Amino acid sequence: MVIDGKKIASEIVERLKAAPKTGKFFGAALVGDDPASINFLKQKEKVAKELGIEFRLHQIPASITTDELRREIARLAAPKTCGGFIVQLPLPEGINRHYALNAVPKEKDVDCLGEASLGAFYTGRGLVMPPSVGTVEEILKLEHRDLRELSVVMVGAGFLIGKPVGFWLQNRVAELTVFDVTVRDIHAKLQDADIVIAGAGHAHLFGAEHLKQGALVIDFGFNKIGEKITGDFDAAGAEERGIHYTKTPGGTGPILVAKLFENFYALNKE
Repeated sequence: MVIDGKKIASEIVERLKAAPKTGKFFGAALVGDDPASINFLKQKEKVAKELGIEFRLHQIPASITTDELRREIARLAAPKTCGGFIVQLPLPEGINRHYALNAVPKEKDVDCLGEASLGAFYTGRGLVMPPSVGTVEEILKLEHRDLRELSVVMVGAGFLIGKPVGFWLQNRVAELTVFDVTVRDIHAKLQDADIVIAGAGHAHLFGAEHLKQGALVIDFGFNKIGEKITGDFDAAGAEERGIHYTKTPGGTGPILVAKLFENFYALNKE
């Protein structure tokens, strides 16, 4: 069964429409002109407009230095009328990602990527959680699965998906295994998993034939095979095996954007 990310995202946005308006704008910085990043930002701008939030995109030359970028982010995010600010990833080579992201004030860090925000999340003191974690939580609620009895495999231990999602899951599931794409016999390690969460960024890394009957796949992978956008999971044959999965595109992506704006509202409660 396909999990409809667009429908889930739409329901989140509808909930947010009923929340009190803040009157503050949503700021975003794009360093360079990466086409995929521009596309992601257009999706965020679309949701902002739907919610009646002003979306301000600041395009910055890829030639900027880390120190210059940090100062520019701090300047752009400083106004009191700025309710949230994001730095679109990935950043150009040579830019210190963590140093740049730390320039976003904690109280405006809707992406929850700065060290202060992540520290608060990891110690259970944060007002918001990383959108990737929120996305997994939203899907699991709808699936009505008892995590305490399930085995979960996290494919990819990256900064955006694997680390925060793995941390959030570790005390909630019966068994959690986290590994990257270089692990040997990756397909064999998926056979007993009740849930597979993928964020490796490796097109068709695994398929339905590698999973148990009725497994759940939450796929954050975003890749291209030719001109076709695809995820880490090859869904061919999934229906026949009773596998529930998020498709790419239209799966986790829209939910991630909706959760970003959920964080915006949470950080701007009067």
